[in-house]
Amino acid sequence: MEMKPEEKAELLMELAEAPLTRLEAELAFRHLYRHLEGDLKRSGGELSVLDVGSGLGEVALRFAALGHRVTMLEPQACLLKTAEERAREQLPDRASYLRFLNERIENLEECIAEDFDLIICHETIEYVDDPLRALNVITKVLRPRGKLSLVFLNRYGFIMEKVIMEGNVRLAMEAFDMEEFPTPLHRGRGHLYSDAEILALLDPLGYNLEGQYGLLVFSEFVDCSLFEEGQCYKGLIELELRAGQEPHLKGVGKYVQLICSKA
Repeated sequence: MEMKPEEKAELLMELAEAPLTRLEAELAFRHLYRHLEGDLKRSGGELSVLDVGSGLGEVALRFAALGHRVTMLEPQACLLKTAEERAREQLPDRASYLRFLNERIENLEECIAEDFDLIICHETIEYVDDPLRALNVITKVLRPRGKLSLVFLNRYGFIMEKVIMEGNVRLAMEAFDMEEFPTPLHRGRGHLYSDAEILALLDPLGYNLEGQYGLLVFSEFVDCSLFEEGQCYKGLIELELRAGQEPHLKGVGKYVQLICSKA
């Protein structure tokens, strides 16, 4: 049954404000920023950043706070409105460097006439009906040698979740070959990918892979009540940063982060 607009808005806000969502954004930002040294030198320290599917701006506002020019593209008006309110509250002096567009990724070329040093596409590509078209649109507005950061639900992390959290061995086995996963969003389904499948989509577009990380390798399985007050978040960041780079662990993170440069 299709969700009512107000029910969908409430769910979106709940998901966007969840502690694990904030943790994921922090991890993705830290991994990404380590790859931007050359870009910062070329741009004189100020990047032009586009965040497609920006949500509440968890990653985008971090870049804005560091002095970069940021455009947020978000199709869900309730999320974009909250992101704009947060920006005015947290970064009142950066208002002229921020832009908010209530549009879908497919309409990117129609509403933007410039190109960018960095494009962020986190937890978005799995909800796009035509991912190759979306990646083509993104590529057109990314400058040569610019960076693209993709974060998407990981097929192998999905398998781990079905086994460990749900004890559902049958569904875990099916997930090896599933093309879609159930979700209360996007008409009840999203596309399920492995890192290899997304890299195959990127290959003909002329990208070079610079970094590959696992996000939320352990955090979904940790009971934060076991930690001392205030220590859970800090401890999980340290654990996840290490695990997300470890070749033997990053492949089963809930999300994959790919950082690529355009040729």
